[in-house]
Amino acid sequence: MKANEDRGEIREPRAGPVALTRGAPLPLYFQLREELLNEIRERGLRPGDRLPTEAALERRYGVSATTIRRALNDLAAEGLVRRIQGKGTFVGTPKIHQETLLRSFTELLLSQGYTPEHRLLESSIEPAPMDVAEDLDIQVGASCRRLRRLHLADNNPIGVSDTWIPRDILGPHDALLERGLETGSLYSLLENPPVGINLHRAIETISPSLASEADAQLLGCALGDAVLAIKRITFDVNDRAIESARIAFAGERYEYRVEMYRPSPVSVGHHPRAWGSPRTRGAEAGPSETASPEDTRASPR
Repeated sequence: MKANEDRGEIREPRAGPVALTRGAPLPLYFQLREELLNEIRERGLRPGDRLPTEAALERRYGVSATTIRRALNDLAAEGLVRRIQGKGTFVGTPKIHQETLLRSFTELLLSQGYTPEHRLLESSIEPAPMDVAEDLDIQVGASCRRLRRLHLADNNPIGVSDTWIPRDILGPHDALLERGLETGSLYSLLENPPVGINLHRAIETISPSLASEADAQLLGCALGDAVLAIKRITFDVNDRAIESARIAFAGERYEYRVEMYRPSPVSVGHHPRAWGSPRTRGAEAGPSETASPEDTRASPR
């Protein structure tokens, strides 16, 4: 979003100096961070509104430039503000937090207070290429329904997905699925009658990537901007692969959060190469492994 030069801009927030509490249990940078968040809320600032300059904040709060930068960098790390070199600091867009429960995109957004929307960009019947065939455990060239969709939250583009589903799974309901996807959730359409597939688990591989020209145009970002690339393979209760999807999420609007637990000494002793106990409700990924959604729980920020 283009920064707003006038609406809601805080040039000199509130009249008179504001004293932070020195020697308090909370460090000065954290006090300043909370003060700036309160300022944003009280003034009803929106994404793209400009915050005061670092010099103005120094005068305002009587703290060093180092403290100012640490507070702003802390807010930027959470996506609450955006810092643009040579232009200033602006209110950021809150990120959507991907949980490690197996939810549809619609369910995820609704759980975090967003209004979901899906736009079907392309639907076709295509032979499975080698990588998709390996994901779905089918023959190369097997007939699949391929879907390209744009996902939005509160009318803002968040992600672009490329999904493959074996047509023999859909049977006579293939056309029904295509029509329903123009407005509905894929998981809802797969799970409910007449399709009636019981989805159970998914394996996701997450990696950083750069926006292609097509992704940038759809997501409203610049070519080469950071995106979060996710490959998901979804399985039913019979452990049959139902879906192979590749999704590009806008890096500054989406994050993946995992809650992790230390393994017990007993589990480490029995499994010397394991990074966690099978009963641990935390992420069990090693340096080059992917945590299983069944053994992981995420907590929204």
